Amino acid sequence: MAALTAGGIILCQFYWVYYNYKTARTNFVQTANYALRNSLDRYQLSQNTLPTSLKHRQPSFTFFMRTIPAQDHIALDTPNSKRRFTAEFTTVSVDSNQLPEVKALVARLLSQQKHKAIHLDTLNSIFQHELARSNINEKFRLAVQRNNNFLHPEKIGAVVNFYKDPMTVTAELQTPRAFFFRNNFVPALVSSLLIILSAGCLFYMGRIIKRQMLLDTMKTDFINNITHELRTPITILKSSNEALAKFGAAEEVESLNRHLTINANVLDGLESSVERILKFSQSEQDKLSANYEMVDLAVLINEVTERFSLMDQAKIKANMQPVDFAVLSDRYMLEVILTNLLDNAIKYSPGGANIMISASMSASKWTLEISDRGLGIEKSKLPYIFDKFYRVDTGDVQDVKGYGIGLAYVKQFLKALQAKIDVVSHFGHGTTFILTFDVWTNK
Repeated sequence: MAALTAGGIILCQFYWVYYNYKTARTNFVQTANYALRNSLDRYQLSQNTLPTSLKHRQPSFTFFMRTIPAQDHIALDTPNSKRRFTAEFTTVSVDSNQLPEVKALVARLLSQQKHKAIHLDTLNSIFQHELARSNINEKFRLAVQRNNNFLHPEKIGAVVNFYKDPMTVTAELQTPRAFFFRNNFVPALVSSLLIILSAGCLFYMGRIIKRQMLLDTMKTDFINNITHELRTPITILKSSNEALAKFGAAEEVESLNRHLTINANVLDGLESSVERILKFSQSEQDKLSANYEMVDLAVLINEVTERFSLMDQAKIKANMQPVDFAVLSDRYMLEVILTNLLDNAIKYSPGGANIMISASMSASKWTLEISDRGLGIEKSKLPYIFDKFYRVDTGDVQDVKGYGIGLAYVKQFLKALQAKIDVVSHFGHGTTFILTFDVWTNK
């Protein structure tokens, strides 16, 4: 429905631009035609001398009506005498409101009788003046088509039918495209902006809907994960408690100590998970601030990697350039960042992790890279890996534990350290996290 609505809006905008263009063109042609007809009238007036009576304060026009024969019988009977007659004239007053039309009519009749040719340069000058009165400042080319009294409705012209041979005076814009572009630029621009906004809103709405669906899936996965993580220790605690209560395990000191140790380890694991989730929630609400100190990066990397050295088939190598690598940073945040990235690399490397940690320094930056040869991440899923509770679908690998907050935690700490992180991953061939830090001289 949203797509149909947006499509309808876009079509309406295109139609509005086209309709506005056609309306503007029609109005322009009508205005130009009216100006050309007025110009022809003014041209005829300038080319002919009108009767003096039309120029008086009270204009009039005298018409010849008829001739009356003379009644002189002597003259009529005299041989070779000239016949005399009397002419009858009628003078008509001209209303001042009708005077322009009367003058134009007389000028046309005089032009018709005298067969005067039309001088296009003079007519064009008058035409440009008439156009200027209508706020049109475009340049036209005038042409005369003889033996033609047909004019196309969309053409600018005027039929001159008071000559012996009919003719048409036509006018063409010298730069028609530029004129109509200037006159329709603003409506077209507004329409284009509305089209872009409509398409942008539709695209943004689609992204929001897709995002909401993803968040709903992430919420469901988080609930399932935490339920699964809680169910295992609960089962262990119930079994241990049942052994102590019903099967006499509490009567033997060795058995009692073993069950209590198991229970303590399970409770410590639960407490650690709860603390991790609570700490992440608190870090979202409070702005993290880094406690800067000089950190020997080589020593820190060695300490972190030793924690994962006992894991089966995990190979971690470090390459430091230079070997003596000291930076001004927050030791705790760097430790958490390294721990989470290494933990993820090992989790998502089935069959044994092969990890390379590289560090290098320049004049203004220092870089830390963690690369693995694990499962990799699909390109479509890379934008979401730093969202809280998001976990990449591992397909057939079902034993990857976690809550989806490790990389979100990393992102928060990097923001506090004013650093950035880039990810390069090839699905099925591994992932590389590239961390870039500024070199601080003082804090």
